Amino acid sequence: MIKGDKVLNAHKKKSLEFKVNQNRDLAGIDQTMVYLRGCSYCRHSLSGSSLQHRIPNLNWLTMPRIVVLVSSLVLICATKLPAQTYHALPRVLELPASTRAMALGGAYMTNSPQADALFYNPALLIGVQGFGLDIQQWGPASWTATAVAARQWFGGGIGIGLQTLQYEAPGTGGDAAPSGQDHLFETGSVPVSERVATIGYAREIKGINLGLAIKLIEERVALRTFVSNAQTRDGAVWFDAGISKDLGRFTTSLSYQNNGERLFAGEYRGDYHVADRLTFGISASGMQLGIFDYGITAAVTQVRKFNEGSATIPAAGIEIGYWPIRGRTFVARAGVQRTPYYQDASPFTFGLAYWGDNLVLEWSFQGMEQSELRTHRFGVSWR
Repeated sequence: MIKGDKVLNAHKKKSLEFKVNQNRDLAGIDQTMVYLRGCSYCRHSLSGSSLQHRIPNLNWLTMPRIVVLVSSLVLICATKLPAQTYHALPRVLELPASTRAMALGGAYMTNSPQADALFYNPALLIGVQGFGLDIQQWGPASWTATAVAARQWFGGGIGIGLQTLQYEAPGTGGDAAPSGQDHLFETGSVPVSERVATIGYAREIKGINLGLAIKLIEERVALRTFVSNAQTRDGAVWFDAGISKDLGRFTTSLSYQNNGERLFAGEYRGDYHVADRLTFGISASGMQLGIFDYGITAAVTQVRKFNEGSATIPAAGIEIGYWPIRGRTFVARAGVQRTPYYQDASPFTFGLAYWGDNLVLEWSFQGMEQSELRTHRFGVSWR
């Protein structure tokens, strides 16, 4: 009996060890399946990362709410804005600084992995690494270009960028800084050149991203001829600051930009203003609608001018992506923004993009309502 009990116990022990090992293997398989279900396919999504956590499929019952929200934003943004930012310098800081943002109505995608986040909120540099070039043209003598690079450094994100604008103004003094984009299609008598170099750094502190940027500005413009010793060149140092935080599927952003002294202040104080601005933005991307991915973004900007009134500019945009092959994503974009009444620019913008393994190609478009002219912006970036 003792010998039989030992044999039976040995069989039970082997059976128990087999079941334990089998359960361990199954647990590992279950964990792997859960991980694969919780992650996207190996491709580049609209937020720029492969193997990111996906958001559950859209509940079709929420579609009427989305349609109502989008329609309301279109009606709000399509109305003309009575305020103006006339005689503000530098002009390049009032124009789009990103091909993607231009296509989305000026509302920057706050969870974008691209380096041009530096130009909208330095706090968005966390996790960003890459290099980008953009160019936009209006008339034969009017064009703007940007170059920007970002990487992770000392536990945070650092970015360096350059913005430049060349155009010909219709006259000197206040006419050297006309509002809107209409004058950029025309040939004037006063050449104007602007350069803005920006360096920014961001760091995460207790779950909140904080960022600070410094802008070095150079402006070359002719002043009124009757002002004695009028300068044709001036410079300034301005500052940007921002915060951002992820709230579930959304990324929120708050930034204050263009804090500094006005240009040519000692020559003719009534000519030029500082259009500093406070912007709140919120975005979400990587959401699914059938075979498509989509992202949404919205922003509200409060523009304040030196010794002048203020203007509130809402904007919103949507982008839809389709990936027929892993690592190859094609994106269509549309946006709407409230434009001032004195501008001929249409409130509606559009764009297309191609996302490859490491290469991104982008195009955006905005028309003028009365003159029927068009401006295009092209961008290329590496990640």
